[in-house]
Amino acid sequence: MQYLRKIPTVMTAEELLDKIFSKSSKVSGKNTNERIINKLSTISNISRNYFNKIIFSHPNYDSLPTFYKEMIDLIVGIKDLKKSLSSLNWADRMIQKIVTKSIENIRNGKDPIAIFRSACGRISSVIEEIDNDLRFLNEAKQKMREIPSIRKMPTVVVAGSPNVGKSSFVALVSTAKPEIADYPFTTQKIIIGYTPEIQIIDTPGLLDRPLAKRNKFERKAILCLKNAADAILFILDPTETCGYSLSSQLSLLEDIKKSFGKPILEVYSKSDMHNFRDKLAFSAKNGEGIKEVLEEVTKMAKQSYLHTSTVIADSGQTSTQAQHS
Repeated sequence: MQYLRKIPTVMTAEELLDKIFSKSSKVSGKNTNERIINKLSTISNISRNYFNKIIFSHPNYDSLPTFYKEMIDLIVGIKDLKKSLSSLNWADRMIQKIVTKSIENIRNGKDPIAIFRSACGRISSVIEEIDNDLRFLNEAKQKMREIPSIRKMPTVVVAGSPNVGKSSFVALVSTAKPEIADYPFTTQKIIIGYTPEIQIIDTPGLLDRPLAKRNKFERKAILCLKNAADAILFILDPTETCGYSLSSQLSLLEDIKKSFGKPILEVYSKSDMHNFRDKLAFSAKNGEGIKEVLEEVTKMAKQSYLHTSTVIADSGQTSTQAQHS
């Protein structure tokens, strides 16, 4: 998702006007007509270059992998993004028309100073009209920077009630330091750990209670994660020291099964505290069963990945101006 993080900061209308008129004020010429025409050409070039810089930094949202497309639509709204990018296109076209007509009038003998003042007023009005779009695009850019990067490799999403040992497992099996990023639509974090063969996603606060108890944004977030998962590792705590009964944990398991429709490996945590062995069991405290659970969920994720090949990797395709017009 690196290309989303390269989207430049977007100036407000006031900041953009200051930049445009500041640069044009330094332009000179052999006579008044040439000086004014040069100033207008400078305004035209600076505004067009700036708008194109913003527009072409955005990807073609319609062709994004499903995971990213749904995430972006959830946190900022793809329809709103397209509308604001289209407004920048409109502003560019209007400014070019104003400049072209103004230069034509000057060359036809009309007062260059009066023409320039009129053009600057009209250009200011155009840019001020898209101030809300400029501000929205800058806010959207900040939010999209927080979307986690998902690698194109077998992926395991970890689920289970709070305090059953999900994060401990991810930390123990990850050979690399987990990447931790804010989930833009919650106060929670998403944690991505990596082994040589799979990536493991832990989502504290998202996959730890029934879907029916979620608000609209949380439910959509879970559906987004569905597109990232090749397999689910569901962790149960039969000791119930997590604060949740085994029956409620199993109820959550059924909910996850219905919601995701992906292969699920059910395992017990805290094996040093109980004798349940009808499923694989592990202990984050003494390391028992960690290797076996990792091997099994890795095999499951790799098989699912090969069969479904869910494409969620970064797409380098960028937009064309026409796609935002």
